[in-house]
Amino acid sequence: MTYREILESELRTFQVDLEAVQKSTLASYCDELSRWNKKINLTGLTGVALVRRLVVEPAWIGLQLKPQGILLDIGSGNGSPAIPLRVVSEFGECHLVEARTRRAAFLRHLVTRLKLPGVEIHHARFEDVAQSIGSPDWITLQAVALTQELMSSIEGISHTTTTVVWITSSMVEPVGLRSSGSLSVPITGTKVFLFG
Repeated sequence: MTYREILESELRTFQVDLEAVQKSTLASYCDELSRWNKKINLTGLTGVALVRRLVVEPAWIGLQLKPQGILLDIGSGNGSPAIPLRVVSEFGECHLVEARTRRAAFLRHLVTRLKLPGVEIHHARFEDVAQSIGSPDWITLQAVALTQELMSSIEGISHTTTTVVWITSSMVEPVGLRSSGSLSVPITGTKVFLFG
């Protein structure tokens, strides 16, 4: 099966309805991720697992939360959740922060290949570029440990309406942090904690 076919099947399973151009962009994202993953380690996932975890789950989350404005994604690595969120949501600006050189190169390639306007790649540690980004409306983290230290750095650039979205395993709970709400992705049980 092609990634386009897997994507179509997974979108039906999760009852996610997207426009044809959105599906096409997300299928291209999967193809690029799979191709680059042969050269650099972007994810251990392939096939259905890759599409479900890295594309359909973030798309589902985006459709539930309906975020807009400015997005900041910390530890963007393989592009998820930022790329799927950018495709399904109405962001004016997206800032993807990635400290590793080869992954930042992959993200730059993706932005050009997928023709995603308003997306800027920051090849740096979050703490080093936080102040230059300004105050985002939404901050996302996936496969990143949300520590008290990181949350303090995030709070340093947040405003009263900023929402932090932490996507994690169903078995993980925020330690020492009080969330303002949560979602549970259907079928997979992936947890989404909201702060702000």
